[in-house]
Amino acid sequence: MSSTSLTTRERVWLPLEYVRTVGPLQGVTVEGLRSALIGLHATDPTHRAVSRLDRAGARWEHMDAAAFARYVQDAVTDAGGLDIVAATQALQHEPRAHHPVRMLVGPDFVALKISHSYGDAGPVNTLLRELVKAAAEGRAAAVKPSLRHRSALLTAWFKQIAFQPGRWKQGLNFPRPPRPVAEPMKPWKNEIVWRTTRSAEALVQMRKWRDEHAPGVTTSAITFAAFAAALRDLGANPNLDGAIFLADARRFLDKGVEIDSDFCMGMWLSPDDMTDPASIHRLIKAELTVPRILSVMVLEETKILAGGTKGMPDPFPDEIAVNTRARHTFSNQGRHDGLSDLPWTAEPGERYNFSVPTLCEPDGIALATTEMNGVLHLDATFHASTFDPALIAKALDLVCTDPAGLIMAGR
Repeated sequence: MSSTSLTTRERVWLPLEYVRTVGPLQGVTVEGLRSALIGLHATDPTHRAVSRLDRAGARWEHMDAAAFARYVQDAVTDAGGLDIVAATQALQHEPRAHHPVRMLVGPDFVALKISHSYGDAGPVNTLLRELVKAAAEGRAAAVKPSLRHRSALLTAWFKQIAFQPGRWKQGLNFPRPPRPVAEPMKPWKNEIVWRTTRSAEALVQMRKWRDEHAPGVTTSAITFAAFAAALRDLGANPNLDGAIFLADARRFLDKGVEIDSDFCMGMWLSPDDMTDPASIHRLIKAELTVPRILSVMVLEETKILAGGTKGMPDPFPDEIAVNTRARHTFSNQGRHDGLSDLPWTAEPGERYNFSVPTLCEPDGIALATTEMNGVLHLDATFHASTFDPALIAKALDLVCTDPAGLIMAGR
């Protein structure tokens, strides 16, 4: 069995994975998806989507045709009567294994769990779209991998920071959240869950509010601020000192350089007001002017090279603070309009488009936002042992029904 080593950037993301689920669809079956992957393997047996993920050795292991035909039987399986929400939750709870791509297929949906080492939202959407379309059309999948630009990050870092002394101070100053204050503790257990909602009207309301009160502010900043305000108003005790904001660093690459794995990073940022979209927007815009994100990514890779690769996430603690403050992670995955030509059986406002991580900190709430054909999709991941699922679901509903009211209430 031949193999290809993971790049250092792929090794950074090895412990993490997430679930992408779409539906309702027609014409997509277990056998159709297996055949699509087998076809991809026949064309490119070293493609990462049809390779085995060796976590301990940090390698993509490549199989011959017979071995992959057996391997895909476990990689793609029937949802076994689970509905679209339950199937997504099942994959969220399923232990990490050697499948970079793991799929549950229902009568009208596809749930795909994928390693972050494979890619972030862009590459994963490309793969998901092609697999679904190929399965529905009864053909082999065709996913062209990009060149493995192992030096792309260092090249961008030198150009943006190292060769510009005026940027050294800010570019090498890594923001960190405040140290937690010692508090009484209580027993805690891993009980990861997820809640979701969608709205065809929320973006209309957000843009109307923006035009009247904060021209130029992004709808993602409005969404993040409204969610923080909703948790505040519902008594969830959110940490409003700051949050982790995920950003795509591809904007700093040379023209023509494409990365088809994961090239994002989360940064701790502290806006003046976490419930003010303009404050969030200004801080993110300023942060990306001097790309400190590249320095953080270089530091993460350096840690991997010096200390080795972790194939699994660190174990959870047994205790948590009695008065836990919700810590936010915000991920704007952008527009998913590239999925418009899937074999949908419903109009955009009735489609499901889930983005669900399989890991969350004990005190964390990870909010993923996407826009697809004018519809806002929100997914919040957290632990039911820390936060009341009904309260989080209510917060999501408030963001979709009255984002402007949430933002204006605190002014």
